[in-house]
Amino acid sequence: MKVTIFTCATGGGHNSTAAAIGRELAALGHTPVIRDALAFLPKSSANFISKGHNFAYRYAPKLYGVGYRMEERNPSPLLYEQSVKGADLLREALRADGADAAICVHVFPAMMMTELRCSYGLRMPAWFVATDFTCSPGVGELQLDGICIPHPALTPEFEAAGLPRERIYATGIPIRRQFCRMPDRAAARQQLGLDDCRHVFTLACGSMGAGPLRSTAACIAGLLGHDDMLVAVCGSNQRMHRQMIDDFVDNPRVRVLGFTDRMCAYMQASDLLISKAGGLTTAEAVASRTPLLYLNAVPGCESRNIGFMTGRGYALAVENDEELTPLLSGVISGAIDPTAMLRRREEQFPQNAAAAICDLACGQGVTM
Repeated sequence: MKVTIFTCATGGGHNSTAAAIGRELAALGHTPVIRDALAFLPKSSANFISKGHNFAYRYAPKLYGVGYRMEERNPSPLLYEQSVKGADLLREALRADGADAAICVHVFPAMMMTELRCSYGLRMPAWFVATDFTCSPGVGELQLDGICIPHPALTPEFEAAGLPRERIYATGIPIRRQFCRMPDRAAARQQLGLDDCRHVFTLACGSMGAGPLRSTAACIAGLLGHDDMLVAVCGSNQRMHRQMIDDFVDNPRVRVLGFTDRMCAYMQASDLLISKAGGLTTAEAVASRTPLLYLNAVPGCESRNIGFMTGRGYALAVENDEELTPLLSGVISGAIDPTAMLRRREEQFPQNAAAAICDLACGQGVTM
């Protein structure tokens, strides 16, 4: 089968999810094509969405959160109206790809597919993959063959949004295969040159390096013992990377990284991942069996992720550095055991999400 996967360039998580599905499809003998749905919108609209999202996410997270909550309380038709402007070009892309099915990992292309099915009569099988632990604004309006959600406990929330239970599939969030392998912490530490450390803490706030990285890193550094290590990952935020290198140039207990392709190893090597609550990061940490401590860095859907994960004992969370200090001190002293969350997660989280989604999408014949 030929399957077109539609992502959206609003941060790295959606693209990583699309890539994970694409690799799984290829491994199964199918032909995936990954496309950015913003390419189907007018350039001014695409730039506003992409650059506006990235700016607000990185520099004005509170404003981003306010907008998200407003959309939750009073859904605006503007989101759908703007998205479906790209429906015609998306349809042309499907034809050019010779696609037998479509998978959308962002609500924008899923809305375009809904428009094609409802107004144009397109009968191609189409699926939506949710990448946050909540039913985000607009998802309840989708008219697709299936909605793939991160966890079975979210089914009632998606049903309450108007989606029929028979179209909801608790697959999990697709991640790279390397995260799904049984971790070996000792081997990961040796690979990274961290085998002499008592505790390893990794601080990472997504691909864009959003959130209070500098102040949080300084707080953690002040708590470390002489054989503890903090790994601070700045992602694509080059300005933050330069600043933090200057901050910790004389501190051998802090390793500052920019973008790294060894994030899986760092997670597996860590006693605790300290991060903003992105859906993909959460899924990767769960698969890597890495204890999670959230920073409430970007309100909105990530606040919903925090509520879901902490409410079930899957993760810890703090609002600020004042709350972080006693909690991390407890972890370092042994008074707090963050591994207790791992047992609950292993018992209750779906496994091999990419494979499950590929099975669903490729199990249907084309009915165009």
